[in-house]
Amino acid sequence: MEMRQTRMFVSTRYWSMCVLLKYGLTVGFILVLVKSFMLQVLERSFWEQKAKDQSEISLDVPTYRGSIYDDQGRLLAYSVPQPSLYADGGQMDDETLKTAPGLLAGILDERQGDLQKKLVREKRFIWVKRCLTDQQASAVKKLNLKGFHFITEYKRFYPHRQLAGQLLGFVGLDGLGLEGIEKSYDAFLKETPRSIEQFRDGGRNRAWLEPCSLPEPAELSSLRLTVDSYIQYVAESELEKTVTQYKAKAGQVVVLDAETSEILAIANWPLFDPNRIDDMDSHSWSNHAVADVFEPGSTFKVFMVAAGLEEKAISGRERIFCENGKCKLAGHVINDTHPHGWLTVPEVIKYSSNIGAAKLVQPLGSERYYKYIRAFGFGDPLNLDLPGESRGLVRPWKKWRPIDLVTASFGQSLGVTALQLGAGMACIANGGIYNHPSIVKDMVDSTGERATPPPAEPPRRVVSAKTARTVTDMMLLVTQEGGTGVSAAAPGYLVAGKTGTAQMVDPETRRYSTSKYTSIFTGFVPADRPRLVITVVIHEPKGAIYGGVVAAPVFRGVASQALPYLKVPANGGDAPPAPGFRVVKATIEKREASAGPRSSAPAKVEAAEGATGVEAALSENEAGRMPDLVGLGLKSALQRLSHLKVRTKCKGSGRVVVQNPPPGTSLEADSVVDLALKE
Repeated sequence: MEMRQTRMFVSTRYWSMCVLLKYGLTVGFILVLVKSFMLQVLERSFWEQKAKDQSEISLDVPTYRGSIYDDQGRLLAYSVPQPSLYADGGQMDDETLKTAPGLLAGILDERQGDLQKKLVREKRFIWVKRCLTDQQASAVKKLNLKGFHFITEYKRFYPHRQLAGQLLGFVGLDGLGLEGIEKSYDAFLKETPRSIEQFRDGGRNRAWLEPCSLPEPAELSSLRLTVDSYIQYVAESELEKTVTQYKAKAGQVVVLDAETSEILAIANWPLFDPNRIDDMDSHSWSNHAVADVFEPGSTFKVFMVAAGLEEKAISGRERIFCENGKCKLAGHVINDTHPHGWLTVPEVIKYSSNIGAAKLVQPLGSERYYKYIRAFGFGDPLNLDLPGESRGLVRPWKKWRPIDLVTASFGQSLGVTALQLGAGMACIANGGIYNHPSIVKDMVDSTGERATPPPAEPPRRVVSAKTARTVTDMMLLVTQEGGTGVSAAAPGYLVAGKTGTAQMVDPETRRYSTSKYTSIFTGFVPADRPRLVITVVIHEPKGAIYGGVVAAPVFRGVASQALPYLKVPANGGDAPPAPGFRVVKATIEKREASAGPRSSAPAKVEAAEGATGVEAALSENEAGRMPDLVGLGLKSALQRLSHLKVRTKCKGSGRVVVQNPPPGTSLEADSVVDLALKE
């Protein structure tokens, strides 16, 4: 009995344990299924990403960026392949970690301590230095350092250095446009970055998953500006000469096509080299010709008289008593630089009488005058998509005091930019029709389709052709004997212009300074068949302040060189020869070393006396023949081709070993040049 009970107890306990085990296994299995479902379904993306982060990293490397050309097809900006150095901390041994910083510091021009901080074994990817020179890369390769590798990136290069530097802007290490045209048209010029991946296998070895070689740099998109490199060079040269002479703080020159208002040159001083942004003051990056606002001074008398004539508030036959240089209007004393008695309207412009202007504007009134100020393009942005562009300063006429109407007649109490002033003057030159300035000639997209951007606004008539002609005749007197702008007269051409000398506001006292002035000259040439509108602004000159003394000679210098270059006939017929510029045969000097961004011009050119820089390069361009590029680095080769209207295809890296077409071949527009390079 006892044994039976014992057996029954054991059997019951056994089956109980079996049931418990069964249910336990069932519950455990269910829990495993639930956990598996959570891991594989609900949390799958999280764990997959975590695993990928531990074994792989992805890096976006900038690819080729579309080039920028001038109006004649000369290269202004392009991309060149450059080696960048990175390190894999997991591949470096103790010896490499110890010695590498000291070995690399001198080669890379970096501080040894900074490199030491960068090189950490736990870091999987370390940028050591990006965009090395060919010489630096070669020296690093000879060290054969464990864990150090190269990757090719594209660096932006500006072959003419400071030429149109503020206009072009620059590109960052990530390949994105940061200033100027590069920023405005970044979305068009940039291409999708190349993504490469690194993986780590079970043995913790690492490798980059990338093509064996980069795709050939192909011109998938490009931008052609309205700017002419030669006219830009002349504008910058004349500006720099005057700013240096008068020890001025800054200056701008804007050159427009008189008929279309296309921007042919936009110069700023101090100059800016986008190849050397680390060495340049950030203030020099700005395109001050579109960003800086100044009082236009007496140049505004032109627009006031044009408005008065158009509204018949001025007949043009009036004689104004200028009260011998001092007059009280609207409770304020108005002064002239020189005392005058009775003056005609043309003489008010010729001698730049503030009193004459203040009296002429009275019948016009604030409301009508304001309407024309806005119609001439002042007080509104020009919508050029240029970074930092200012709308100027023009207060609504209802907020004007009586004295504001007086001062606005001679260019005080309002602010303009150099480009706005040039665009307004172009309206007079163009027979009273205002065209919005433009900077882009055409664009070629990735499909090869060429398109011209539409104007910001359609042309509009501001004043009649008769009014524009009458004002032009008055402006002619300014540059003739006795006028305030005789120094602007260009030999062989009739010049219509207007001087301006504006007191600057002292930021501390908020009053007009007695020692700081802005010197201005704006006008167009030839006056009888306008081709160029040139505006010159010099800020804070020393030794002389008047626009007719400081700014007018810059106008003459630009016009005297640009007009012959454009083959504009002089009054007597043919255009006179351009000073320091002629078409010559170029001789090529072979170079052993590849030229970098800071190198001098790669070609030795037999040019006329005084022809340097872009002048010489243009002389070479006119020859229209293929130079000898064999033995040159890619940068030097592209520099040599930068002024020719050709498209370049490159294959390989190192120095040019094969070129097609051969040296001396006559090149036509849009010719294709093939270059084969080898280390």
